Amino acid sequence: MASVELKSVSKSFGNVKAVRDVSLTIPDREFVVFVGPSGCGKSTLLRMIAGLEEISAGEISIGGRRVNDIPAADRGIAMVFQSYALYPHMTVGENMGFGLKMSGVPREEVKAKVAQAASILQIGELLERKPRALSGGQRQRVAIGRAITRNPDVFLFDEPLSNLDAGLRAQMRVELARLHAEFNATMIYVTHDQVEAMTLADRIVVLNKGRIEQQGAPLDLYERPDSMFVASFLGQPKINFLDVTMQAKQGATVLRLSDGHEVTLPSGLSGKVTPDAAAVLGIRPDAITVSSRATAGAIPGKLELVEHLGSETLMHIRLPEISELVTVAAPGSKRFKKGANCWITFDLKRVLLFDHRGLRIR
Repeated sequence: MASVELKSVSKSFGNVKAVRDVSLTIPDREFVVFVGPSGCGKSTLLRMIAGLEEISAGEISIGGRRVNDIPAADRGIAMVFQSYALYPHMTVGENMGFGLKMSGVPREEVKAKVAQAASILQIGELLERKPRALSGGQRQRVAIGRAITRNPDVFLFDEPLSNLDAGLRAQMRVELARLHAEFNATMIYVTHDQVEAMTLADRIVVLNKGRIEQQGAPLDLYERPDSMFVASFLGQPKINFLDVTMQAKQGATVLRLSDGHEVTLPSGLSGKVTPDAAAVLGIRPDAITVSSRATAGAIPGKLELVEHLGSETLMHIRLPEISELVTVAAPGSKRFKKGANCWITFDLKRVLLFDHRGLRIR
């Protein structure tokens, strides 16, 4: 396997800058996920690593070798696309071994590598079938098997699960995690699905408008986002944002909500306070507690919508004089009725505070 290094890599399409001065080192055997909204540059970045897209500036190295001018076929990579790209007239076995056959690999070696990949992916019984006789999940396994047979230095995945239904996506996430553990391979994975990013990655690279917004371990980014963009992109259900005014009272930081209620942050979490400055309070839905009775410091609200999801219940609460609904995640055993009055309290140790630029106040 091999490491991948990007130095000041950029890509322009005419006057449009799709990727802007990206520098990134991916160590050997790491599973890195590029995540971000549509148009953020994540697929373009992956295609430049693969050699399917020319770079406008910068340098890309794979295994210590500069590959800017090396064709895709000679970079030691294998790519799995969103579309399965299987030849309909070939069997599964022929599809998986086609690349090896075209490279002049002896027939018996091709057969052995196809059989090995099929065994790993548990599709040995499908080798004689045509793609039209396969389910979506089986077709994606074949596409992954085609990549495995090449024994690449780096595996590249471009939203490979987006064509599958929810159940198959969950199953294939487990399969991909197992494959990474088994092969101990360098893998770069592109997705817009934050659940895939959180569950698969050793490290997540969040992209925004062609730049790296933040990178790090999944839980680090979830718990300590650098910006509102990262905080809102990772986590399901999404984080709540509430406009507040910062005040300093007797050595403590007090956040005044627009309805007049106040939240006092514990010492050590107050950050840098500018008196009377506007800020944004961020709080995860699972860091809010709902009660049917008023308690000291609790904020009153009215329950507008309840979503019973089995193991979890999502409650959408309207606070007085605040336009945004606050989403609360509670255990599925909780029973609340739509329209009921309620009171919420925040886990103050998990409050995040952002300035007017959307950057976290530390």
